[in-house]
This record gives sequence, C-alpha cells and structure tokens, in this order.
Amino acid sequence: MAKVTISFTLDDNKDKRLLRWLESLPKRGRSEAIREVLTAHLGQNGITLKDIYDAIMDLKRSGLAVAPQDDTKPQSDVPADVLDNLSKLGL
Repeated sequence: MAKVTISFTLDDNKDKRLLRWLESLPKRGRSEAIREVLTAHLGQNGITLKDIYDAIMDLKRSGLAVAPQDDTKPQSDVPADVLDNLSKLGL
C-alpha cells in the first residue's frame, strides 16, 4: 500500500485554534489525528450530537437555567432514546 501525501495551508490568524491543536499533538501522531477528524466528519450533513452537547455546555457555563413554567412534566418532541443518551452525558 502506497502512502499519499496531501498538503494544505492554514492562516495563522484565521486558523489559530487549528494550529494550536496541531501543535499540541506529538509529531508522529498528527496524521492519525487528522485522519480521525476527517473520517468522523465524512457523511455528516448538519448538526451532530457533539455540536448539541457543546452548545448546551456553553449555555450551562454562561449560567442559563431552563425550568418548566409549572410543576407538570415538560412536554418534549425529542425522542426518549435521545434524551437517555443526553442524560448519560451528564445533561
């Protein structure tokens, strides 16, 4: 199996976050990490569960609290299995 090298460029201002991430990786682990990220992204059109989790955690850190207006159980359009998975993430 032949190795294929593909290069790309990053802007040191626009891509600071990516550069910091790449620089934090061991030099011998960068290709594997990039492959994992690209593979995880393939086929995903839209919002992922991780995106939702990250957004919820951002809101939680900002101090936002959501509570029902009355004592009854809030209604949800979210399927029960999705809610179960979110609860396993500590939400």
